Amino acid sequence: MVNRIPVYTALLLMVMLLVSNPVSAVAIDDLYMADVSAGQTQQQWQHEALSQVITRLTGLDDFTPYPAIAAELNNAGRYVKQFESQRQNGSSRLKVLLDASQINGLLQQQGIAIWGAHRPEILLWIVQQQQTDRNFLRQQEHPIVSDLLQGMQQHGIPITLPLYDMDDLLQLSETDVWAGFWQPIVSASSRYRPDMIMTAAFDEINRDGESLQRVSWQRQVLLPGTRQTRIVRNELTAADTTELVLAMSAALTKELAAEQAVVLQPERQTYQLEIENLQTLAEVVVTERMLSQVLGVADVTLSEFTPGKARFAVQLHIELTQLTAILQWEPALEALSVVTSGDSRGRQMQPVGLGLDIQPDASYRFARQ
Repeated sequence: MVNRIPVYTALLLMVMLLVSNPVSAVAIDDLYMADVSAGQTQQQWQHEALSQVITRLTGLDDFTPYPAIAAELNNAGRYVKQFESQRQNGSSRLKVLLDASQINGLLQQQGIAIWGAHRPEILLWIVQQQQTDRNFLRQQEHPIVSDLLQGMQQHGIPITLPLYDMDDLLQLSETDVWAGFWQPIVSASSRYRPDMIMTAAFDEINRDGESLQRVSWQRQVLLPGTRQTRIVRNELTAADTTELVLAMSAALTKELAAEQAVVLQPERQTYQLEIENLQTLAEVVVTERMLSQVLGVADVTLSEFTPGKARFAVQLHIELTQLTAILQWEPALEALSVVTSGDSRGRQMQPVGLGLDIQPDASYRFARQ
């Protein structure tokens, strides 16, 4: 029997949500939070904070082609919501929270794609060659690893490091990672269940009599709509490893943003999403909130709920296929079926009570943890 959801029940569900543990999502916290030096003028740190956040969202670090963005950087104070002074390693820093809706609106007006908070968790294997020795960099305190993690965090890239324990080392050698032998890399990585696997190989080279630090990295990328993968490769050199890992973080942000960022459209389209395996009203509310926090989702309305299944009318500023691509990084939802972009149909908003009579545009299964 179909359950209609009256107003008083919705209020009760909100209370239940506050006292229950929400399903965790692979979403980057503080995406609109900048970390800047306090040893500069107010206009300078505001400019740097806005620039840092826009780069994290778009992969762009050169705003010359976008005069409107450059102009807003000089007026960055109006994007600042709050800031806090902190001491880090003996230096004064500012934590600056910027206005997400204003920044997204600015980027939308300029037609710039935004890489939202749902991002793949990357398992990163790191190896370094020094002369004839080739070793895993196992310790987070190692200067290269420490700088790399800091750079990835600044750019909002979630990184997991392997344990490098006996199980790992019995399956994978430094040479496997160095040479990009993906069969043992994938095998050793499977225990971590990552969204994406990546390797980074560091060494020193001589170019025209100049000694340079080099990093070569490879990523295994799932082809959209398939179970097939491809390998993306890149390489950078720099005078020292600190400069190198910062450049690597910036380059990787550009790569990932180019693959996953979406352009927000001014108009809205409504689609019907069906979620299976929802047993309680609390899970329904958690799922509704989870969907509403996805970039490009303008509104989520519960149409119907029966034990084990719920139907949501979701208004989007993006294509349905783009929502599907974003939700692949959401561990609480498993895609069952999605209509292709050519067949998916935006609809007018359906009134509550008419959801289950319409074929869903996409179906998911709620995965309890």
